[in-house]
Amino acid sequence: MTTVLPRRNEVSVEHTWDLASIFADQAAWDAEAARMLDLVTTIDGLRGRLGESADQLLAWLRLADDLKVGLGKLYAYAQMSFDVDTTNQQNAGLRERAIGIYSRIAAAAAFAEPELLDVPAEQLETFLKTKPELAIYRHYLDNLQRRRAHVRSGEVEQLLASAADPLSGFYSAYLMLAEGDLQFAAATDHAGDKHGVSRGTIDTLLQSPDRSLRKHAWQSYADGLLSVQNTIGALYAGSVKSDVFQARARGYDSAIAASLHSSNVPRAVYDNVIDACNRHLPIWHRYWDVRRQALGLEQMEPCDIFAPLSAHPPHISYAQAVEMICDGVAALGEDYVAAARTGFTSERWVDIYPNHGKTSGAYSGGAYGTRPFILMNYDNSLISVSTLAHELGHSMHTYLSTRHQPPVYSDYSLFVAEVASNFNQALWRGRMLAGNLERDFGIALIEEAMSNFHRYLFLMPILSQFELQVHRWAEEGQPVTAAHMGELLAELFTRGYGPAVAIDRPRVGITWAEFPHLYANFYVYQYASGIAAANALADRVLHDEPGAVERYRKFLSAGGSVYPLEALQIAGIDMTSPEALERAFGVLSGLVDRLEQLLQS
Repeated sequence: MTTVLPRRNEVSVEHTWDLASIFADQAAWDAEAARMLDLVTTIDGLRGRLGESADQLLAWLRLADDLKVGLGKLYAYAQMSFDVDTTNQQNAGLRERAIGIYSRIAAAAAFAEPELLDVPAEQLETFLKTKPELAIYRHYLDNLQRRRAHVRSGEVEQLLASAADPLSGFYSAYLMLAEGDLQFAAATDHAGDKHGVSRGTIDTLLQSPDRSLRKHAWQSYADGLLSVQNTIGALYAGSVKSDVFQARARGYDSAIAASLHSSNVPRAVYDNVIDACNRHLPIWHRYWDVRRQALGLEQMEPCDIFAPLSAHPPHISYAQAVEMICDGVAALGEDYVAAARTGFTSERWVDIYPNHGKTSGAYSGGAYGTRPFILMNYDNSLISVSTLAHELGHSMHTYLSTRHQPPVYSDYSLFVAEVASNFNQALWRGRMLAGNLERDFGIALIEEAMSNFHRYLFLMPILSQFELQVHRWAEEGQPVTAAHMGELLAELFTRGYGPAVAIDRPRVGITWAEFPHLYANFYVYQYASGIAAANALADRVLHDEPGAVERYRKFLSAGGSVYPLEALQIAGIDMTSPEALERAFGVLSGLVDRLEQLLQS
């Protein structure tokens, strides 16, 4: 038997997200695109006039808000249309149009920040005092002053904005190849039946109790990526060199310095994350050995990391998952749960199941003025339930942020984004683990937790170190090739896995090619910092600490109105200290202990 994914037009409407809530049809998208492009004339009319008066400054800032909202909707609709069917060239073209419109308007508006920096500070302060409507923009203006040394002249800013479109081509080409064109050989189970391997199904296949199927699927997936490694390597190298180019153009010493400065995060925070993850690798080595013994293996392989340890892994329908998650996050308030439940069901926030050409994994999307949206490849596993809870965390963060903040602050930093998502998982899981669980379900729940921790406190820190070294190569003028990257990552995994896991170096080394996250400059380390802060915060809510829920919800509602570290301080977390990371690894160690006890019972 060969499993075949449905084509997009074969998917039931109730299982898809409602993009018509953004634009009713293509004509409505085209109309908004035309309106955005017409605003270029208005933008040009404000050039050179931002310091004339408080009224002119307010006119620009409000126009910038309008542009942000309109462009956000155009891009969200186009990107999400593409993501559910990457083989559809009309959708691909729409996405390219959205990128082009964004680039054109960004180039037209590039004069603004250099011009604002030319306005004397005393004059800006006078504007703020005489025009009360400007008060909400104070943090934005303060943050602009903080970045003064790295804002270029209007001419250079325009050139950099114009470059955004061609430089995005590396990521676009990667998506076309990895999510659309790349094909994987079918995997064979112990009975000889074949199963389709794709980016949307690989996670499910790796959770199969059939080791033959797991191993063949893992090998097929790795081999598919290896078959185009030089192409993907060239694309990622181009993206890395783009990061380096943009950092140098703005006067930063390195790409990581540029990334950290954009969020006002000290380098020590990044270093603390990597140091803590490397110091605590022995916890993972112990976990691999517990797994090896439970699976009855002489040697673990990467294909065994997600093999089920429970005799009867739970099969959880999407409807059941909705109820489990809503019950698990009930402490966050009736309004929070009501919004989530409606989004999961009647408002169709979620694109639920895999289909042919659909992008792999999961994410939360949307824009200011739209519903939150969640892309899933739901497979009825406990891990899928947890992933849905994770993406709901992102979506509710956006939901509350956009309802409490104006457009200028509706976006929150990636540094805090992973806190809200991991918090939901930690809270939901903590409620479940506190109950009287049947043995097999308890084992499965801990396996889900370990899968989550594996991604954020094992895999992502390894990819972070990989990313840092590859950027150093580019900065030093050294070759950035698929072969070099494969060797580097294989070495990092060898240390991470330790003696309990056998390494197939070429196949392990190509893991970097699986992750579109690497095309977002120094994003991946923030998963580790996010899960650390999330578990610390969830622990306070689980123990009914007075004020914990209220502080956390204020954090969710803050959006980008404060700097990321300040937002976390609102919730009660200091990420300049290693405390949250240490607490997260304490939770991880306790889960390994509990799993070992359950397996021996």
